[in-house]
Amino acid sequence: MSKKIYTDKEISAVLKRAAELQRTQGPKANAGLSLEELEQVAAEVGIDPDFVKAAALELEEGRTDQSYHVWGAPTTLELERIVEGEMTDEKWEEAVGEIRRIFGAAGETGQLGRTREWILRDQTGERIHLTVSPQDGKTEIRLVYRMTDWAIAMHAPLTSIAIAPIILQFVLLNLNPLLETGIALFILFALHMLARVGFGTLARKQERKARKLLARLEDLVDTPEAPQPARVAQHTAPETNRIDTALLADETESDEPSAEQAQEARTRRRTR
Repeated sequence: MSKKIYTDKEISAVLKRAAELQRTQGPKANAGLSLEELEQVAAEVGIDPDFVKAAALELEEGRTDQSYHVWGAPTTLELERIVEGEMTDEKWEEAVGEIRRIFGAAGETGQLGRTREWILRDQTGERIHLTVSPQDGKTEIRLVYRMTDWAIAMHAPLTSIAIAPIILQFVLLNLNPLLETGIALFILFALHMLARVGFGTLARKQERKARKLLARLEDLVDTPEAPQPARVAQHTAPETNRIDTALLADETESDEPSAEQAQEARTRRRTR
């Protein structure tokens, strides 16, 4: 076995190559690792599990929808996690406190069957709906966050502001119609982009909050312990089947002749 000491760069390269080999040559079933398994692997190579959680959260944020949105970001955020284990009543109470702390609102709690839920409503209706549903030894955590009214609230005022200078330049400047149209379109586009940036920033901030909450709720789910290996029971023979060695010794001794009996037997043989 080689005793070479690998550098951090070499460790990264080895693990990356091993992962590639497993994908191309290894078994296809049960591919992937849970966050807990990743933390265990990291701990074995000296990496703090907290950094693994932070890296996983950054990776999730990097996977957000990067496609073009007129509003600047999706107006409805939907997140879902499935975790091994179930959440107890005590942990649910702790979860509700964490939800209220992160979103800064009391909200409403409820339960339908085994599914627990937390809902935040405002003047526009249901803003946030979070459910925790246990099933078959696992827990599904789902969050829906609606922000359509915020998108409209950011775009509408800026669009209204853009109308005034457009009307003024048509009435007062009396420029070439093509130039006036170009200026009008530029003003509308600039204010639209400003509204997109504003709403996109707000939406991403709320998404980070939501992902942070889901990571915290995952920690509150009780993970089932691995089953302990069965122990071989040691059976004790019943009293009726035991053999008393003392009795055996007595019987053995009784079968052997005593010294007097032996002497008497020799005397009888001589007289014959």
